[in-house]
Amino acid sequence: MSSDAVSIVENIQKVTVVGAGTMGNGIAQVFASSGYPVTIIDPFEASLERARGAIDHSLGRLVKKEKISAEDAQTILGRVSFETSIASAAGSQWAVEAIPEEEKLKEEVLSGLDEHVEEGGVIASNTSSISITRLASYTQRPERFVGMHFMNPVPMMKLVEVIRGHKTEDAVLE
Repeated sequence: MSSDAVSIVENIQKVTVVGAGTMGNGIAQVFASSGYPVTIIDPFEASLERARGAIDHSLGRLVKKEKISAEDAQTILGRVSFETSIASAAGSQWAVEAIPEEEKLKEEVLSGLDEHVEEGGVIASNTSSISITRLASYTQRPERFVGMHFMNPVPMMKLVEVIRGHKTEDAVLE
């Protein structure tokens, strides 16, 4: 890993995941399990409650299988906060958009993240069907934009496809 890539990873103090569905809550769980504080943003309180329950259930299964302790599960869940406003992404150095494959909705969310994620922070999309270069154009940081296509179920699959946009910096991709 290059020193620039190490610097990007070492500077992550907060992660934001937009979208509280199956993919979003799984992505949040993986980041939280890796030690990062994570904010899940979704405009619907009911979706956030389902996400909290899904993460709690998933962690409970890991406890039952003796992969983690009950204390670890509570610590991981404690790293996740649940918010309805895109402004809650403020202070994030890494954000992942994991919302439905509707480009206009993605444009709105990515523009909002661009306003709130720290300057120099990375924005990623979990899209599987829309050009990363086109999505990056909805931000002012196409060089700090990348595709991260997670596989379902995210906490169990140790595979993520990383997709470069035309302007994505090598260190971001790495």
